[in-house]
Amino acid sequence: MPASRVLATDATQITGSAGDSLGDVCFVFHSHLPWVLGHGTWPVGEEWLYQAYAHSYIPLLTELADLEREGFRNLASLGITPVLAAQLDNPIALRNLDIWLNNWQLRAGEVPSSHPAFEHERALAQKTRLDFLQYFSRGASPMIRRLHDSGAVEILGGPLAHPFTPNLTPEIHDIALATGLDDAARRWGFMPNGIWVPECAYRPHQEGSYEKFGITHFLIDEPAIRAVHGEPNVGYQIGDSRVNVVARDAHASDHLWSAQRGFPGNENYRDFHDVDNEHGVRLSRVGNKADADKEPYDPERATIQVRSDADTFIDSLVHAFDQQRSNNPHERPRIVVGIDTELLGHWWHEGVSWFSTVIRSLPSRNISTITLQQASSNPRASVQLGESSWGEGKDWRIWTDDPVRDLVIMNHQAQGHVLAKITSDSDTRGPSLNSDLNELMLLLSSDWAFMISRDSAAQYARERAIGHFQNLMISKLRDATDLPFPMVETVARAQFRMQEDEHTRN
Repeated sequence: MPASRVLATDATQITGSAGDSLGDVCFVFHSHLPWVLGHGTWPVGEEWLYQAYAHSYIPLLTELADLEREGFRNLASLGITPVLAAQLDNPIALRNLDIWLNNWQLRAGEVPSSHPAFEHERALAQKTRLDFLQYFSRGASPMIRRLHDSGAVEILGGPLAHPFTPNLTPEIHDIALATGLDDAARRWGFMPNGIWVPECAYRPHQEGSYEKFGITHFLIDEPAIRAVHGEPNVGYQIGDSRVNVVARDAHASDHLWSAQRGFPGNENYRDFHDVDNEHGVRLSRVGNKADADKEPYDPERATIQVRSDADTFIDSLVHAFDQQRSNNPHERPRIVVGIDTELLGHWWHEGVSWFSTVIRSLPSRNISTITLQQASSNPRASVQLGESSWGEGKDWRIWTDDPVRDLVIMNHQAQGHVLAKITSDSDTRGPSLNSDLNELMLLLSSDWAFMISRDSAAQYARERAIGHFQNLMISKLRDATDLPFPMVETVARAQFRMQEDEHTRN
């Protein structure tokens, strides 16, 4: 089937005419994991993929399909990075996930029957595997395509392997974006015209590349629009381009995002960090965060809390709509919430249930859901954005400062090597170039710098970055010499160690 551009859908849905409702809420979910297949298993590596697939992607996509069958439309904008989409469809990943789900069922069945979460955990493990066999055994793409075609969700694309785009040369940026969009067209049968920009990072005039590839809208963080005297939740045109941008609402997103101030940290929810070592499942509730002795997780108490927190969130929407209407009576009230998809179900066990409870409650409160495409249309004004991200400090420090300066240098050198090969007339532009591009994209993943800067599995992240860079340097030396491959690898790794030692001394 030929690829087609996503067209804006009518805002009318099960909630009724959007023009008659109190206001709109726009949920924007960012689904992403770096490429982990073949790069470690547990505790870091492929285990991340299988946990996220089982606890976030399968439950959320299945719930969205249920809502679609009930008549809901324009439920959310779902960003799926190309590198994640490839893993969600990978035959090896699917085979291993099936094994992982079987193992989960066995572990759940060994939980003491006296534990209040016994039936819940066992039933959840069984349902997830049945959903996998029915809907995902050939990958996630059929479900994603269905949700798009029905108008239930807007799918957002992105550059190939989630690079921190401000650190890319214009040429590599275009290659990453064009390849990511092409993957979406081949995988899903349509090419998104909205993207989730990795890390919500923006470099002035970046919209020129987006416009060139047909991108019409993306999301930024609230401080980026406040810096140019704009407001969140409102569409703006960037300069004189045809690209619009919307900033997420920091306060509303914090309801979901913050473990301290948000819903996920409630004492009645399941504690993500406390794992029962005997059974490998989470059997404790958050409880008193200052208490090292955790109480058993009680699903019934959590279900009651979900209902309460859904009502609290909707009440906050109504309050925000009233405030917006008072400040600007000529604009329709709107709240844009942007979070990582993995928060729902994985980090926050009850998150998918909370989301579906909110969605099913909105019609009775006369509130509509819209997509990012709809939220960004009819921009209020034109703005010139400055440098920004949604990382610490809302600037680029996570991906550029001293803790990751060696990665910045490696990324710069690697881009130069690949660009030189692209513009050369030698015989190295065939399979060798494809291999180098693959290594480059994996090296450029923004995850490595983030993990190092935040000291989260930092050793794994640095080893991954160094490994991809070494592979590129081996390729470079191989192209320039007639040495046998084993000798090339030995020389290249020695050269890299010398460069690394020099960087450490400086």
